[in-house]
Order: sequence, then structure tokens, then C-alpha cells
Amino acid sequence: MAASCRCGRDGPIDDAAAVLHEPATPHRRRARLGAAAVVLLRYAQTGRSYWAWSGEEWVGLLGKDLASFRTSVSARAEKAARPQLAAHAFLLGGFADFYKLGKFGRLALAWRVFGRDRVDGETRRIRTVLAGWGYQLGREDDQLLPMVVCQVLLLNRSPHLEDLTTALFERIRAERLLPAARGNTLHAHAAGRRRAGLL
Repeated sequence: MAASCRCGRDGPIDDAAAVLHEPATPHRRRARLGAAAVVLLRYAQTGRSYWAWSGEEWVGLLGKDLASFRTSVSARAEKAARPQLAAHAFLLGGFADFYKLGKFGRLALAWRVFGRDRVDGETRRIRTVLAGWGYQLGREDDQLLPMVVCQVLLLNRSPHLEDLTTALFERIRAERLLPAARGNTLHAHAAGRRRAGLL
């Protein structure tokens, strides 16, 4: 028998939406409602609660790109519902396999679930160390470092550099969880953390 899904006011879906770090504009409210509708519809179709869905089930729902997302849910779903759905997957389902979603705004997602100031502050800490070593990644105009930092924070499910471990960096390398072009940035990120005394 499937577990019941508490979906009314103050339910887990509402709780997840309430902790997101973004203004509740009318556009975002519609996207949140769309994401909630997608989750509840899939729950109704499968009879399985979303907190028990596997990573592959979330990937199937989110799609490997926007076109496959639209196919998996409904052509009527707004494209803005996909990023909201990704936040729900992270917060409600423990999903962190964002590397399987193709082109996707991971930095915006990290800002959404952890807060922009926090993510940018942690990136600045690494950037400062790398700039001191002369790395290009230390420059303020570099966009690659923030992308890698946010992906590592999402994989670790924490916005704090102190929570990152050597085991996580080894897993990222071994399982190739970041695109090849970002491997050197990952190495620099780990080196910067070691220099800052965080690894």
C-alpha cells in the first residue's frame, strides 16, 4: 500500500517552497505551483510517495533536457517549472544527480536552495586563495569556478566548504560527476580548500 501524500497547506511541498531563497514573484509562484502539480500527478500515477523515488525516477521526471521534461510531464508545463521541480527533488527526494540533466542552471539552483549570498561567499573564499596563486580562476570575471563550486556544494548537500571531504572529491573524479572541462577547476578547488585549511 502506498504511503499517503500530505499535499495540502503546510505539507512537505509547501515547506520546500517556503525555504527557497528567491522572491515570491507571480512568475515564480506559478512555476512552484507547476512543479508541485508535476510531483502530485506523478505520485497519483505511480502510487509511490516522492520521498521514496529513486534518482533515476527524478531524472525521468526532470528530463535530460527541457524537451524531454516537456515530454515526461505535459506540453502545458511551463519551462520555469523544471528548475522549481529540481529544487523540490533536492529538498524532498534527496536528489543530487544534476550532472544527469544536461544543460541546466546549477548555479541558480544552488542560489535557490542555499541562498545566493552564502554560495557566492563560499566561492569568494576559494577565489581569494586561487587568485593569490595566480590562477585564472581567481579572477572576478571567471565564470567556471562558481559553476564547479555550486555543483560540488549540491553534490555534498551542504553550502559550507567545511563540510566538503576528500572522499567527495575522490568520488567526483572516480565517477566523473563533472564534465571533463571542469576537472582542472575541481583540482584547483580542492587545492584551494587544502590551502585554506578546509581539507
